[in-house]
Amino acid sequence: MRRVLGCGGLAAVIGLAMLLEYGWIGTGLSTTVTRLSPDETLRARLEEHSPTWGMDRNFAIRLEYLAEGKSERIYGSPDEGRPAGTERLIWSKDGAWLLLVSRHCYVKEDLFLDNGDQLYFLYHLPTRRAWCNAEMSSLPPIKAEQVRAIEFTEPVRLKGE
Repeated sequence: MRRVLGCGGLAAVIGLAMLLEYGWIGTGLSTTVTRLSPDETLRARLEEHSPTWGMDRNFAIRLEYLAEGKSERIYGSPDEGRPAGTERLIWSKDGAWLLLVSRHCYVKEDLFLDNGDQLYFLYHLPTRRAWCNAEMSSLPPIKAEQVRAIEFTEPVRLKGE
């Protein structure tokens, strides 16, 4: 029987597979959701970091400061559910808050909107504080009273209210 790959060849194949799986090569970033702030000076962007064929799904949320041409990453997800594209970014009317809702993420707090979306990530721009309901997040969880106190640019009604 003829040997096809030696130890070095096998290691190279495994290394390439890992690079592809973790999105370090060959996949690039893809943006699945964007939303302009009410004053149109900021754009929130959800960037996918995982290949579509991988088991794990990771994404980041970036804020783009349009006048300055700069951006910053404000959140990086733990492994989350598929499919991508079920998320929505919602700004508060004053542009101080950004909320991410989703249908297929793993959350520890059972806070659902009346349409079935889950509260996932909340960010307060003036203080740069964040809350997250992801199961594997170390951020504090989003609380219903926080969401009730914010006036969003679209309806954000908690289930049962």
